[in-house]
Amino acid sequence: MYTEYQPSRLLAPYIDNYWEFKGTPEYGMRIHILPDGCTDFIFTLGEVVNAVEEGGLIMQPYRSYFVGPMTKYSVLVTYAESVHMFGVRFLPCGLSCLTNLPLHEFVNSRISVNEMKAVFDDTFIEKLGEQKHVTDRIRVVEEYLLAYLARHYQPADSHVAMAVNMINHSKGKRSVRSLMDDVCLCQRHFERKFKHYTGFTPKEYSRIVKFKNAVELLRTTTSANLLTTAVDAGYYDLAHFSNEMKSMYGNT
Repeated sequence: MYTEYQPSRLLAPYIDNYWEFKGTPEYGMRIHILPDGCTDFIFTLGEVVNAVEEGGLIMQPYRSYFVGPMTKYSVLVTYAESVHMFGVRFLPCGLSCLTNLPLHEFVNSRISVNEMKAVFDDTFIEKLGEQKHVTDRIRVVEEYLLAYLARHYQPADSHVAMAVNMINHSKGKRSVRSLMDDVCLCQRHFERKFKHYTGFTPKEYSRIVKFKNAVELLRTTTSANLLTTAVDAGYYDLAHFSNEMKSMYGNT
């Protein structure tokens, strides 16, 4: 039902993946959407799509939406006979190369693209709707984004890009103080720039990266010892690990 596709080499510095969510889910099916440091454009392509985020926006058929940086999990509940969504997931700093959008203003938000005027307008859904296969939709998106980059490209902020790479490389375990020492910026200026281009403070982004690594360890480890997994992921103890999982995932 949910499938991810890799971008072309030219767009890999900006795009994490393309994804498609298509099928006939159970009525009232609850889907946990986890924070991953990325931002998404979502295009609803199904004839009957009505995925409701609890306490939030009701997504309508044949519309385009932007999902801002997430610092906590959200829940989608599907009330539909069929669901068909296509998404473009931008890497941290990836979207900033196409637009100067202040991402910290869209944290934990899902909004219609006609409210933000960035990259995709609300007519782009028509082009995607004309395509019969996901590979054709990806081709249309990539042709559009490459042309858009040619007109609007702006290099990612070097300090923020370097800090994001260091946090990713350390799997979220590196201290913010050591990051500031390496990027040679004062804390206030560094955090302001980081929030503008990624939507997160450096501490929040490190927390998300650490959480992602912990989830991956839980999925792949053969050890039944949760404390070992918690320590390997960089948590102080099992209680800290469990609290983070509850906060970021919604379950222990």
